[in-house]
Amino acid sequence: MSGRAISMKIIVFIIVITWIFSLITTLAIVYVAPNILPIKTAYISDEAITGDKIASNAIITSKLADGTVTSAKILDGTLTAVDMADGSITTIKVADRAVTVNKIADGAVTSDKIGDEAVTTQKIADGAIVTLKMADNSVTSAKILDGTVTAIDLATNAVTTIIIDDGAVTTSKIANEAVTNVKLAPQAIPFNSTYQTIPLTKSTFTWENVTGTSVTIALERNSTLLIMFSAEAIISTADNDIEYQAIVNTDPALPGAVWLRPNINVTSGVSYNFYKPNVSAGVYEVYMQWRVWVYPHGGFGETMHRTLIVIALPA
Repeated sequence: MSGRAISMKIIVFIIVITWIFSLITTLAIVYVAPNILPIKTAYISDEAITGDKIASNAIITSKLADGTVTSAKILDGTLTAVDMADGSITTIKVADRAVTVNKIADGAVTSDKIGDEAVTTQKIADGAIVTLKMADNSVTSAKILDGTVTAIDLATNAVTTIIIDDGAVTTSKIANEAVTNVKLAPQAIPFNSTYQTIPLTKSTFTWENVTGTSVTIALERNSTLLIMFSAEAIISTADNDIEYQAIVNTDPALPGAVWLRPNINVTSGVSYNFYKPNVSAGVYEVYMQWRVWVYPHGGFGETMHRTLIVIALPA
């Protein structure tokens, strides 16, 4: 029995060697073909699989539950344009400041990415709106600050007649000596004149109209009438004399009646300037009257060629 019997040490050694080979074989099978010997989740204790138990690249997309990858799980600065779906950056994400300026590529925000009426005043840089960006006729009067359009802003000949309001050009706006003769409308300075060549003879000291020496003048404003009279005249004796006066409607002009003595029996020229101040707007007849002093020895006076000119000056 002692010669043939197997010692307990040998038996124990054989059992250990067999167990070791069995364990190695099982682990090899699990590594090579894990599906042959599945390990149920129920047999794995909570938090039993730690980081060092997971092989590199072992966690693929299908192993991740929906919504499990949070911002904290994404390495900062690793999401590139190809990682983001088309249309994934919405208005609310920009407002939440999730997408900051340095995250958007230069030139990436095109016109169709900007919402209608989304560009407010504070989004536009100072001086960004240049001439090319403004549509024709887009700058209306309401958009121009009152009193800011200066002379340099106006094109040559830009201010036409229709642009100037009636009565807008005052005296201070007209340069000295700028109003020339051709700028005056006909009758801008009202006047009228007449002349007569038929001789008149008179030997009485009563007022009579000088025939052919009368004009009508229309006034649009308060004026001073300048009345200029001249004539050829003659008296028959040294005792004779001729007196003239200018009449506006029925009122004598200043200075009233004046004596204009011509030469005796020799035709000579006589003249005088009368005037009538503060004549209001209206239509007036201006005419000359005369009378002849013939006492005490009789005689006559005669008026030949004569002229009357009336000019209205602003009062």
